[in-house]
Amino acid sequence: MLKSRGFWIGIGLTALLAGWFVWRNWDKFPDMKRAFTEADWRLALLSLPIYFAGLFVRTVRWQYLLRPVKKVSPLRLYPVVIIGLMANNVLPARAGELARAYVLGQREKISKTTAMGTIAVDRLFDGVTLIPMMLIVAAIAGDKANFPVFGHDLNFAGLGIVMAALFGVALGVLFYLAFSDRGRRLLHRMVHRFAPARLKPHVESLLHSFFEGLHALRSPIDLGIAWLMSLVSWLLEATMYYVVARAFGIHEGFYVFLLITAAANLAIAIVATQGGIGAFELVVSKTVIAFAAATVGADSIQKDAAAYAIGLHALLLLPIVAIGLALLWSMDMSFGEVLRGGRAADEPTGAESAPDGAPMRVPVHPRPVAEGPARK
Repeated sequence: MLKSRGFWIGIGLTALLAGWFVWRNWDKFPDMKRAFTEADWRLALLSLPIYFAGLFVRTVRWQYLLRPVKKVSPLRLYPVVIIGLMANNVLPARAGELARAYVLGQREKISKTTAMGTIAVDRLFDGVTLIPMMLIVAAIAGDKANFPVFGHDLNFAGLGIVMAALFGVALGVLFYLAFSDRGRRLLHRMVHRFAPARLKPHVESLLHSFFEGLHALRSPIDLGIAWLMSLVSWLLEATMYYVVARAFGIHEGFYVFLLITAAANLAIAIVATQGGIGAFELVVSKTVIAFAAATVGADSIQKDAAAYAIGLHALLLLPIVAIGLALLWSMDMSFGEVLRGGRAADEPTGAESAPDGAPMRVPVHPRPVAEGPARK
């Protein structure tokens, strides 16, 4: 992990954005301290059950995406989701998704690469939900849905259109691979052509496992339920943001926190710093200022907005990190083991192992075996 270029890029981005946020708010720190002192922390802490309820709904969504591979109870998946979030909060470059795949594979005997296929679809559902949410609220808000960042005005509607294009392409590729034998054969031909001979069987195994993880895309019912679960989960998270804002004396309408939820989570998905540190505070504080400045004044809201962004992020990060580490300990796993296992390549579940030095026989286009309800 320490030798990974992506790791150090993530560290650099985290330091850059966090440093920029601190520099921009350095003169407001005495007022921010007062805002923290005056905040209603009992009300803020009451928002945590709402957040964890939203995470459980997101877990139910993942369960539906996993059903073509294996039936797993949401109660067994919930700790895995929290561990993945914990790893994302302390590592850059979304490394927590690898940790989530590894822990799921260890607990449920599912190929890690198959799990990554379901996680890719799971994360795309976040984009499919958050982008329309941001576009709709930005259209309603009009000129208020702009704020200055790095000397330029950021427009939420324009950002949403760009994000919609990016997520649309990614979702289209996954649907193509899920439904098209031609697309899967094309990838296998590329492996045969470009991969080193000794790695070809293993890479084909990984491709097959990843394709298995995309089978939920073939079920309209599962997709509909997964999207509904995604909408409910993000509405619950926006409610948590709304409650914490009340605790800090910020009284904007609920639609503002729908926009904050969408924009902040899309921003940290792109920047991929540890826990979104820096990027999250920037988007949250600037959005609050953009909407509240007209009613309470820009000067008076800046300290509250910065304090709110930091306090909200602390409530999102610290409990997850503490509970995630405790869950790892209860599973008799170490954080280092999860990191090493998450980065190591695995074989599809049920693949036959070959003797040392012998090539492994892997079917190129086998029909997947589904546990639970079959998906055609």
